[in-house]
Amino acid sequence: MQISILHLNAQLLSDNELAGQRVFRSLTEAFRNPEEVIVLDLSSKDLKSLPEEIASFKNLQYLDVSKNDLIDLPEGITSLSSLQVLLVNDNAINRLPTSIGKLKNLRRFDLHKNKLTRLPESFCQLTELKTLDLYVNNISVLPDSIGNLKNLVTADLYVNELSSLPDSFTELTELASFYGGSNKFKKFPKELLELTGLKIIDLSRNHLKKIPFGISQLTTLEQLILYENRLKKLPDDLGKLKELKELDLSDNALKVDLPDLSELSKLSYLNLDYNKLSNFPSSILALTELKTVRLSYNRILSLPEDIGKMQSIMTLTLDENPITVLPESFYKLRSLRSLDLSGTSIYSISALIGDLDKLEYLNLGDLGLNSEQKKIINAYLNHNKGVNIIY
Repeated sequence: MQISILHLNAQLLSDNELAGQRVFRSLTEAFRNPEEVIVLDLSSKDLKSLPEEIASFKNLQYLDVSKNDLIDLPEGITSLSSLQVLLVNDNAINRLPTSIGKLKNLRRFDLHKNKLTRLPESFCQLTELKTLDLYVNNISVLPDSIGNLKNLVTADLYVNELSSLPDSFTELTELASFYGGSNKFKKFPKELLELTGLKIIDLSRNHLKKIPFGISQLTTLEQLILYENRLKKLPDDLGKLKELKELDLSDNALKVDLPDLSELSKLSYLNLDYNKLSNFPSSILALTELKTVRLSYNRILSLPEDIGKMQSIMTLTLDENPITVLPESFYKLRSLRSLDLSGTSIYSISALIGDLDKLEYLNLGDLGLNSEQKKIINAYLNHNKGVNIIY
C-alpha cells in the first residue's frame, strides 16, 4: 500500500513500506512529478553523470544508481534529507561529495566496486548508517572519526588497501559483522578485540602472523574467517569462543598442535586445509555439532582410535595426508555423506565401509588400488546406489 505524499514529510518508511511504493525508472518520468518520487531506480542505464536537479526529489528515500559509468556524485544529492538507502555500486566513482554527511537519515550505503581511495571526513556524520559496503575499492585509510557511526552493524571493507584501523573504531559498539579480507593487515587489529558484540570477523587473505591472546573477549563471535594468512600457531584462549560456529584457518602455516577446542560446543564447520599439521586435532572429537572437518594437504600420519565418536560429521576431507590406516572406529561415522581419502597412503579399505550407508561421495583417487580391490569396495557399498565413488 502506498503512503500518501501528504504524510511523507512526517515519517520515514520502513523497508516493507518502501517495497510497496511505485518505482520510478527514468529521470524523465521522475521530473514530471518530483514530489511523488520516493523510490528511484536508475541502475544499468549507462549514465555518465547525475544532474544537480536530482535535489528536487525532496521525498526521495531510496535511490539506486548502481551499474552505470559514474565517476562522482553531484553535491545536490546531499540535500536529499529523507534518503535512507543509496546504492552506487559498480561504477567508477573516485570521490564522494564533501558534504555527504548531510544525508542524516542514510542507513544503507552501497559503494562496492568503485575507485574510491578515501572517504571525506563528513562521511562520519552519517550517524544513522547501519550497513556500509565498500567492497573492492582502493581505500588505505579510514577517517579518524569513523567511531561516530554509532549505529553501524555491518562494515564490508573487503578488497581494499587497509593495514590498520583508527583508534575510534572501538566506539562502533553495535558492529556485528566485520569483513576485512584481502587487505594489507600484518597484525590482527587490536580494535576488534574491544567490540564484544561482533558475530563475524573475516580477515582472510591478509598477512597475519598471529591471533592475539584475548580473542576470547569476543564472547558472541560465531564466524572467524582467517584463511590465506601466515599463522603458525593459535592462542590458547581460542577454544573459549563458545558461540563459534565456523572457523576457517585454511592456507596458513599451522604446524604445532592446536589448542584445546573441546569447549567450542556450537562449532559446525572447521577448515584446516593446506597447513602443516602432523597430528589430528583430537580435542574436536567431543564436538557434537561438528558437521564439516577439512584437513586436506597436511602432514597427518594417523587418526585417533576413537574417531568414531564424531557422530555428527557429514563431510570429512583427509586427502593428501600420509595416513596409512583407518582405525576400526572410523567406520562408525554413520552420518558421513562426503569422504575424501585421495592421495593418502591407505592401502586397504575394510568391509565395514559398507556401514557408512549415508555416503554420497567417496574419493579414493591415487591410492594405487588394483581392479580386484576396487571390485571388492564396490561390493561393500552395493546396497548404497546413490554413492559416487572416484578411484
